[in-house]
Amino acid sequence: MNRILALLVLACACAGAGAVEVGKYETRLDVAADGTGEANVALTVAGAQAGHLKLPVGFAAMDAFAPREVPPGVVLTPHASKEQSWIDIEFPNDAPADMKIGFTFRTPGVLFVPKPEEGQKSAFPAGSRLLRHSFVNTQETPIASYRLVVRLPDEAMVHMIREQLPKPKRKEFVPRVDLDRFDGRQGALLQYSGLRQGDRTSMELEVVGQRRSMTWLVLLLPLALGYLVAFRDTIRPQSA
Repeated sequence: MNRILALLVLACACAGAGAVEVGKYETRLDVAADGTGEANVALTVAGAQAGHLKLPVGFAAMDAFAPREVPPGVVLTPHASKEQSWIDIEFPNDAPADMKIGFTFRTPGVLFVPKPEEGQKSAFPAGSRLLRHSFVNTQETPIASYRLVVRLPDEAMVHMIREQLPKPKRKEFVPRVDLDRFDGRQGALLQYSGLRQGDRTSMELEVVGQRRSMTWLVLLLPLALGYLVAFRDTIRPQSA
């Protein structure tokens, strides 16, 4: 009987742990001209209970980490490494089941110049830079919706989407990566729903400067000069 009771308690504990879910996991990444990113993260948690939640992060470095919106008693501890980065979220005994959590951090090298292999020429045009992002749900806690909004520096734009994974399923009606303007700046939105443990999403963008083309001016200038020469008598003011 004691053994059966212990198994029931263990089963209930496992069921309770599995009930925790990250609802919305949204990050806005403002990229500076030097390639540094300022991340502002907002997420919702449902079914929270006393204990720890290991939240995976898709960035190797989390400098100047700062909690922004945290319920009383909830403690956030960042852990960053080359292999895996995460936030340890500790819930107190009286933690509300549903809550919003927000934090910010800085991560360098988000936008960088790709270096060719030794002895090889660069496959990218001069002035191009790359932005890569990869997120893996390494934990058992499911994530209902993952969204990353990247805002590029002023005078920068996406020249090409080089990678957007996984490919949208037939029932998905939105693209994996959507290019748009966000608060007046060019950028991109990476979105993926229903991430279970082991699910991965990623994008790679080729970024260039916004150059105002002089081609039309060069082509139209001779035509304008020709017009003035051909009709100089017409446009010349008549003498009284």
